[in-house]
Amino acid sequence: MGRKQAIVIGAGIGGLAMGIRLQSLGFDTTIFEKLDAPGGRAYVRSVDGFTFDMGPTVITVPHFIEELFALGRDRADLTSADFPAEIVDESKRVTSGISGGPNTSRYVKIVPILPFYRIYFDDGTFFDYDGDPEHTREQIQRLGKPGDLEGYEKFHEQARAIFERGFLELGYTHFGTVGSMLKVAPDLLRLDAVRNLFRFSSRYFKSDKLRQVFSFETLLVGGNPLSVPAIYA
Repeated sequence: MGRKQAIVIGAGIGGLAMGIRLQSLGFDTTIFEKLDAPGGRAYVRSVDGFTFDMGPTVITVPHFIEELFALGRDRADLTSADFPAEIVDESKRVTSGISGGPNTSRYVKIVPILPFYRIYFDDGTFFDYDGDPEHTREQIQRLGKPGDLEGYEKFHEQARAIFERGFLELGYTHFGTVGSMLKVAPDLLRLDAVRNLFRFSSRYFKSDKLRQVFSFETLLVGGNPLSVPAIYA
């Protein structure tokens, strides 16, 4: 009996990742792309000596790239989530540094960017988002209003709970039926993860600047903080 065939439409990061996983599961896989090169959001166009990034240049979860390069043809192990310490342990996320995967570094160099981004306000002040809790607290004291530092601690605790349930657990959950989606709805409602992100952050911060800071990052995935749910917190 011949090998199973699979077709993937689109050679963006998601399509390429799917192709790698299908190959690992034993499928002969063909990927079709309408543009002249793969990449999707990571596509690069060069015109008259100028180079344009056609999408975000930041990888927020580099472990997913590591995971793909660790897969071998016809021997995938997709039975459980395998999150390394730098993903689960917040203190290690910022310092994870250059990719250290056994195969990844042969093809891709992943380096940390600090700060992740700098947010400028119209009065000339700015906030450096770098994932360092102590530095974050210092900036909240500088830019925030009374009570915002305490609000940050509560925001951080709630965002961690959403991350652990909505990302670490549900990120590897197959939602093949309406029932499977409804099953997790009570948890998301309890965590307030369905409220839009700007309203969610506004519950914890009085400063408009900090409300913007802690709902800004959804723009990296093309999301509007006024409509995207707080599961992205």
